[in-house]
Formats: sequence, structure tokens, C-alpha cells
Amino acid sequence: MPGQFYDNALQTQHDDAASVYSGAADLIVLNGPAGRAGRVLDLTLQVTTAFTIGLNLVDIGEDSGDVDAQLANFTQQFTGSSIGDTLAPTRDNSVVALEDGVDIAADVVTDLITDGGCTAGAADTRLLIAWF
Repeated sequence: MPGQFYDNALQTQHDDAASVYSGAADLIVLNGPAGRAGRVLDLTLQVTTAFTIGLNLVDIGEDSGDVDAQLANFTQQFTGSSIGDTLAPTRDNSVVALEDGVDIAADVVTDLITDGGCTAGAADTRLLIAWF
């Protein structure tokens, strides 16, 4: 039977070492496999420079500006953090959670963007996506 199945997903990992969250930036820009839609499975940050208090928006969405997921206050959870601290929002929804079903359309450029709301802070950023 033809079709696309979730159990045959291609998973890709996209990393950005020492992503700076104190300045607005596109941290990860990616193109999925041709003809495949994606679903964000996880976003993990491992602190490399302690974060300060600041409302910082982390958006995942199409390069054209269509935001599929927004993690408001995400980096506030790192306030007072130590180097090596880790936050994985999809696994600890008491802190912040990605919405269920954060999907990426097929054949679009997708960005992970920070608005730079923190006055200091950096982390190794890892984005995990399944493509169908």
C-alpha cells in the first residue's frame, strides 16, 4: 500500500555549538529532504555561558516568517544556570513544552530563531526532526 508512514521516518539532528541567545539571530537554518514534511521531536539546550533574566522568544518556523512553534520565556528557566545545565522542553513540560504536532511543510527552508531578549547566555543547541 503506497503512502508515508510515521514508523518509517527519517530523523535528522541539527546542532549549533555555543549559540548566543543575547543577540537576535537565526541559530539553525535547514532544508529537509525533498518532498518530505517534518515534525519537531525535541529541542535541547546545554548551557555554555550562564543566562541572565530576560524574556527571550525562541521560534521554529518557515524562513518566510510563518512561526510553527514559539517558546516564550524559554531561556528564563536558565536564570542562575551553571555551565553544563540542560533543558529539553519536550521532555520537561513543567518548564515549557513544544506544542503537540509542530509540523514543518515539505520543501521549505526552516529556521530556529532567537530574538536576543537575554542580556547574556549561550548554549549548545540541538534540534531533532523526523521527516515523513
